[in-house]
Amino acid sequence: MPRLVGRRPDPVANLIILLLVVALSAVLLEYFGVIDLIPGFGLEGQYRPLLSQTLDAQVILNKQL
Repeated sequence: MPRLVGRRPDPVANLIILLLVVALSAVLLEYFGVIDLIPGFGLEGQYRPLLSQTLDAQVILNKQL
């Protein structure tokens, strides 16, 4: 069994855990829309069409009338 008394803590392990927490936090903030670094990523970007854009069906109906 190794002796842990008097050993210094490993700063690399703490740094890796800190970087993982920061990266996960950034992804969650981007997904929920708090920050917008990647356009179209998150809850709103994929499912809500813009009202100013016309749909192909609207264009076809307008040509038939």
